[in-house]
Formats: sequence, structure tokens, C-alpha cells
Amino acid sequence: MRLNELLGHRVIDADGDELGGVADVRLVQDGPLLVSMQRALRVDGLIVVENRATRLFGYERHVGPELLRRLVHARLGGVWYLPWSEVDEITAGTVTTTSRRGDLRPLEEMARY
Repeated sequence: MRLNELLGHRVIDADGDELGGVADVRLVQDGPLLVSMQRALRVDGLIVVENRATRLFGYERHVGPELLRRLVHARLGGVWYLPWSEVDEITAGTVTTTSRRGDLRPLEEMARY
């Protein structure tokens, strides 16, 4: 599966409730050293958006004017980070997680890097 195929997948929590949709994939460059002298990328987690938008605007976090951030949040609803270790199963159009909605961290609380 290609990473872009995950975009738009529904995310279902441990209780069977729909959390939203996958809007982005978070990668970390800490894998083995490649021939290009850079570290390989690995999937660290998924960005889940309540209103199933497949496009993020860049204002979901701590950046930009307050008014613009509020408008974006009103359109997107909740935006959460789902660690890859908590992804239970990926099927056609659905990602199932072992987490519950209350266990997920809001994206805006994550460190900026």
C-alpha cells in the first residue's frame, strides 16, 4: 500500500465509533542510513480529522492568526494524532485503531518539529 492511499480512509476507534478521516501521514527520518547518506523514513502516525477533510491548511497547529485558526478548526472539527503503534488494522477504506477518541492527543498539543 502506498501512503497516499491512506488519505481519506475512515478511522474507527476501539468502541466502533467513527473518529473521522485520515488527512495526513506523519513520517520520521530515523531509519537506517541509505546510500544517499540520509536516514530512511518511517511512519510515525496518522493525522485524523473529524470532518473527514483530506486537505489540511497548515493552521491546525500553533501557527497563523487566531481568527484564521478558529475558522479552520470550525471547518475541520477535531484534529488528532494517532500513533502508528495504535493502528490495529487497515482494510479497504477503513483504519481501525485500538484507541478511543478520548485517548487521542489533539494535534495542536504536539511538539513543533
